[in-house]
Amino acid sequence: MNSLQALSRLLYKLVLLLFIGYVAQAQIPGGKGGPLSGSKDRKSRTGSSILDDSTKQVYGPETSRFLLESDLLTNRDTTYAIDTLLENIHNYNFVNRYNNRYVDLGNLGTAIRPVFYAPPAQIGTYFGMNVYDLYALTPDKIKYYDTKSPYTYLKYVQGGLYQQLLNLGHSRNINSRWNIGFDFQRLTSGKQYGYIQRSERQVDHYGVSAYTRWISSDSSYHILAHFSHQNHWVNEQGGILNNLGTDQSTLLDNFAENAVSQLIPAISGNPPTQMVRGNDYRNNWHIYHQYKFGNGFQIYHIFDRQTQRYDYYDNDNTYSEYTSVRGKDNFFYPDVSPSDTNYRYYFSDDTTHDVMRYVVYENRIGLKGKYQGWDYRLYARRRDFKATYTGLYTTTNTEYNPVTYKKGETFLGAWGQYSFKKNIKLYAEAEFLLFRDYKLSGTFESPWFKVSYLSMLYSPTFVQQRMYSNHFRWSNDFSPVSVNQLSGQLTLKYKALTFEPSASISNLANYIYLDQDITPQQSSAFQIFNVGASLNLHGKIFHTENQVVFTQTTNNVNVIRMPQWFINSRWYAEGFLFRKALFMQIGIDAHYKSDYYANAYMPAIAQFYLQDEFLVKGYPVIDVFANARVGRVRLFVKMSHINQGLVFGNGYFTTPYYPGQRRTLGFGVLWPLFD
Repeated sequence: MNSLQALSRLLYKLVLLLFIGYVAQAQIPGGKGGPLSGSKDRKSRTGSSILDDSTKQVYGPETSRFLLESDLLTNRDTTYAIDTLLENIHNYNFVNRYNNRYVDLGNLGTAIRPVFYAPPAQIGTYFGMNVYDLYALTPDKIKYYDTKSPYTYLKYVQGGLYQQLLNLGHSRNINSRWNIGFDFQRLTSGKQYGYIQRSERQVDHYGVSAYTRWISSDSSYHILAHFSHQNHWVNEQGGILNNLGTDQSTLLDNFAENAVSQLIPAISGNPPTQMVRGNDYRNNWHIYHQYKFGNGFQIYHIFDRQTQRYDYYDNDNTYSEYTSVRGKDNFFYPDVSPSDTNYRYYFSDDTTHDVMRYVVYENRIGLKGKYQGWDYRLYARRRDFKATYTGLYTTTNTEYNPVTYKKGETFLGAWGQYSFKKNIKLYAEAEFLLFRDYKLSGTFESPWFKVSYLSMLYSPTFVQQRMYSNHFRWSNDFSPVSVNQLSGQLTLKYKALTFEPSASISNLANYIYLDQDITPQQSSAFQIFNVGASLNLHGKIFHTENQVVFTQTTNNVNVIRMPQWFINSRWYAEGFLFRKALFMQIGIDAHYKSDYYANAYMPAIAQFYLQDEFLVKGYPVIDVFANARVGRVRLFVKMSHINQGLVFGNGYFTTPYYPGQRRTLGFGVLWPLFD
């Protein structure tokens, strides 16, 4: 069964489940508030319906509220109203929506990486195929609702240059203690160069999640559960084909019409046959449930079953007609034997089909509650995973024997929070992977300043340790990476002005990276210094938000590459028009990163690596936008990269040989429905 058929069957089941929910709801008079409501909101939300002065039912953002799993886990007794603000709705691109702290390959849905170093959220051995993580519907993103009426939301974006984004979701209460719903995400983008047909696809993405929330009549038992799926296809291009002596500005001039991709382009047809493709495929089953005893003491359990598979296809990997591609004569991929130029592939010298599959089962069981002012958690968790490398290589399409690795890991952990008084809190966390990793962290948070410390010893990813493919092979026994990080931030307010200076220092040892030959290496000790500040002014009409970060690396500066200067700036005006029938924002976004040798990208293994050939030059990107709200409907229009060819040059590169988005007009609509 292909992925489209599987998706169709899944959507059919979701629709059937929702239909059953509607039938069940029809048997229940009213739509009472109940245990799903947070205690802070119960008083205003109980009863059969929400009424105005004319006894007409009124449903809206306040009657369809949600919580996240982290709220339940940390005993935060709160729920959130549906967002109706205009803030940031025009930033549909995944780079922009995360304040430009990520870098992609210049197009919506392509491989993406963080600009700055950040330690992993958890210790232990993880897969390491994470360049498409931001597009996935992960457990921390799932919203669990309590709705007084059926709630449906729609977000549609037509991004220009054949970019499209669709988010669709529905949630409803079956009864006062049971809610079900689903989220659907569709994302596509067209090639910006090296295409046969102008509408030729580069990215094709489906994501779906189905979730439920149930609580017992006495509120002692609570369960959250969901299934999420991602099928993310990318027609890989390898960047623009170029001799190293050519100036970047020449590459950027009319690149859409004249550029040729480094990887073999598609073959003519309707639709064209794509020669090089990557596929990130994921399924995740997740359950969180807890039981609360009469004295407030609770026991909880979290179950995860995750499957991730990365497939890479190259139907003609010889590239004999291409010369001097990134310094590798005739070939896109590096030689597997530098001493023998005839030995370039491990299995096949004309086609590549690599498959990497990772399956993990994780169980966490713990105790939580309150003790002498502390909110606490004590837990143990167990991860068992299996990674398999396989593929099709020979002319008879026989599969070589899979290479499989298995491993289990056991963790013990504790978490605590102490509230001195309102808005002044202390957080502490400790976790240990038996006989190997550890994580110790503490944060003191107040309205005026925040200080954090992290000490961590974390395992290399599985991909850093093991690789077995047509173009790359290694088997390493790396030491855990060590990081000690101290950070602080001040918050200084005067009327409408907020100034927040910040600084951090990170000491790293045994940091793991892919070198210029796309081979994993481990570094000696070095430090990263970050100093930054934000300055925000929010008046009645005019607003500005500005951020600057300076980064300096000591000693082994060549093992991690980050821009020295990073700047974001937004200026906008907002207010009501037409007798308050329309609320509108009009403004400018600008972003700048200074020159640096940004990491290059190898699609065969979906990893970024060091390079010394291509300087990604600093370039300001300026966008203009207009956001509007009419009733509950929000709209936006955005002109991205408006300064192309007008100010500062004709374009820029995000990643070596991957040009950034050209000037394009996009628009979108966000429409919530509450009945």
